[in-house]
Amino acid sequence: MPIEMKHVTFSYDTLDQALFYDVNLTFDTKWKLGLIGRNGRGKTTLLQLLMNKRPFSGEIFSDEEFVYFPQTIHDPTNITYYAIDEVTPVELWQLERECQLLGLGKELLWQPFEQLSGGEQTKVLLAALFCDDSRFPLLDEPTNHLDMKARTTVANYLKRKKGFIVVSHDRAFVDEVVDHLLVIEKSDLKLYKGDFTTYEQQKKLQDEFEMEHNRSLKSEIDRLQKTAREKADWANQREKPSGNDPFGNAIAKRMNKRAKAIEKRTTEKVEEKTKLLKNIETVSDLTINCQFSHRNPVLRVRNFTLSYDGIPLFKPLTFEVLQGEQVAIVGPNGSGKTSLLSYLQGTFTGEVHGEVTMPQGLTQSAIRQQHQDNVGVLKDFADTQSIDYTLFLNNLRILGFGRDVFNVAIEQMSNGQQKKVEFSKSLGLPAELYIWDEPLNYLDVFNQQQIEAMLTRFKPTLLFVEHDYSFVKSVATKIITLEN
Repeated sequence: MPIEMKHVTFSYDTLDQALFYDVNLTFDTKWKLGLIGRNGRGKTTLLQLLMNKRPFSGEIFSDEEFVYFPQTIHDPTNITYYAIDEVTPVELWQLERECQLLGLGKELLWQPFEQLSGGEQTKVLLAALFCDDSRFPLLDEPTNHLDMKARTTVANYLKRKKGFIVVSHDRAFVDEVVDHLLVIEKSDLKLYKGDFTTYEQQKKLQDEFEMEHNRSLKSEIDRLQKTAREKADWANQREKPSGNDPFGNAIAKRMNKRAKAIEKRTTEKVEEKTKLLKNIETVSDLTINCQFSHRNPVLRVRNFTLSYDGIPLFKPLTFEVLQGEQVAIVGPNGSGKTSLLSYLQGTFTGEVHGEVTMPQGLTQSAIRQQHQDNVGVLKDFADTQSIDYTLFLNNLRILGFGRDVFNVAIEQMSNGQQKKVEFSKSLGLPAELYIWDEPLNYLDVFNQQQIEAMLTRFKPTLLFVEHDYSFVKSVATKIITLEN
């Protein structure tokens, strides 16, 4: 059965205009539908409307029972199976079967939920959701906390399932699992058949066509307006009292009539022009305050590993980071990627083995996964961090920060907004070495394109951890793999 939205309009009280206005859509529940759009466009809100969790005008018709991912675990200290059964009643054999398809062992279900890794929690929640195939899944960012291998596992798992709607900012993941896209664009919602790459290609062609058509219409409008003025001026001059000239006056009237016809054509062209360019995304350039010097390499690592209680996190590493390189650290969850970055920032509490050399006084700038210590209004925060306030605000604006949030305390912002503050802080700090831990979390695909373009343009010295394969492939000049 299809899901139908008829004349659906929704707006938050804090917004000047509706988030969705007079939406009319129909999509098939057999589709594996990707839902994408810039941050703040209402992806999660749209899922809530389908579940009737927010008031709206219009109608939504569906015979489906929707189920939302991720489910909220009420008691994370409880044994995983019981913690899940409390939220979503499941048969043990079904949960074990789905966990096996996701590469999880049965014994994991008898550990406290809070002791599972972020990736394991994500997988077991997915397994629980798909135990009941009578409900229609709404998957909100199922790739969170998953490494590259786990994302591939989840993608293969979802390809074997029937219809669902999935929100994800991972382009490669979306390409793997969807056959249709619903895109929340600047002025409306549009359905596309195909994956994200197909959408990008079609979107590019549509934008190019509209821009060329816009230029052509502008040129034609200018020509018509000039012609109409000339004919109207000529007619007005001939119609002025100058004795009996019936023939001349008749010509003037015909010329005036023609001028008005041209004005009508001009109005039609202007109306046609106003329908163009409404959904073209303008992606402005980010700026990074990177510093360069004669000191090379910026980082040298020899036979290096970290451990807890004598147990190494990864096999010994040997590598260098040279000025202007963007070096990716990859490896499975739990292999010590974040621990390595923590050591370089002086916050690792375990045991250190091997040799790490950095120039004395090397300036660093980091993006952290946890940044709850970012507090206060933006102006005071920039002063405390010694960041150029104008550059800081400009990068926030380019990342899609609304002006209505500029005076909100950071601790009161959404997770996505807080991540953009952490990101813009790092860009604004002058540094010879940037250390970024999963910088793309909570950022949309357009933000990712902005970041890729910035790294290509400025080529800062960067050491980073990221699970988005497309991003790593696009920007990394060197890849270091951690092995358990």
